[in-house]
Amino acid sequence: MNQTPRWVDTHCHLEMLKEPAATALEKGAALGLRRCLTIGTNHQTNQEVLGFCGRFPEVYGALGCHPHHAKDFVPSYLEFIDQALGQNPKLVAVGECGLDFFYGFSEPELQTQAFEAQLRLAHKHQKPVVIHSREAETATLAVLKTAPPVRGVFHSFTSSLEMAQQVLEQGFYLGFNGICTFPKSEAVREVLKQTPKSRLLLETDAPYLSPVPLRGKPNLPGNVSLVGAFVAEFLGLPALELAEICYQNSLDLFGWPS
Repeated sequence: MNQTPRWVDTHCHLEMLKEPAATALEKGAALGLRRCLTIGTNHQTNQEVLGFCGRFPEVYGALGCHPHHAKDFVPSYLEFIDQALGQNPKLVAVGECGLDFFYGFSEPELQTQAFEAQLRLAHKHQKPVVIHSREAETATLAVLKTAPPVRGVFHSFTSSLEMAQQVLEQGFYLGFNGICTFPKSEAVREVLKQTPKSRLLLETDAPYLSPVPLRGKPNLPGNVSLVGAFVAEFLGLPALELAEICYQNSLDLFGWPS
């Protein structure tokens, strides 16, 4: 086994970082970051994702429409994603998609329509989905029940243990980030403890959700190493072992080269 932890950030937003992506990735490499998945949230950021995938060998991409932007989701938007997925092997997932009833920036009906369309697209291309679900457990499960079968990850998982058990039974992975390091995140850590190690993924959601001890500062992809170190200690595993588990899990879900 490689004696240097191989960390993978399965969810970040390179176009939103407070510093150039090249600088952030160089810093990440020094911390053991081997690969990251940068996530599109609207039509503009999807195009930026394509640019990052072309510039950096360690960067892969997901294209999608975040529920906040569902009100702007039009057929041409979906057609762009459809065509790009068919042409670019570095696009390994659909998303960030899902439902967010906490902020309500788009009407629930529009969020549901956009979510369903992206699930159908993921099924068509046999790509995993990156799901965002906040204050929408029942509705999210209802959409998945009627959608074509897909694989994927519930990113930044903060929902109930009951929901975790249901989506794990359906074959989904759970993504954990800096939130699990926060003092008041006991419920998230309980889900983490109950998550099979074969379904565990690490992420940053950079530039958001910096882990302790960097909370309140802009996050970077390399900080997945801090999340991983915390998770390893919490689960009673060597960091090297935990990193390798999550590395292999990312290979299994996203199908990118080892």
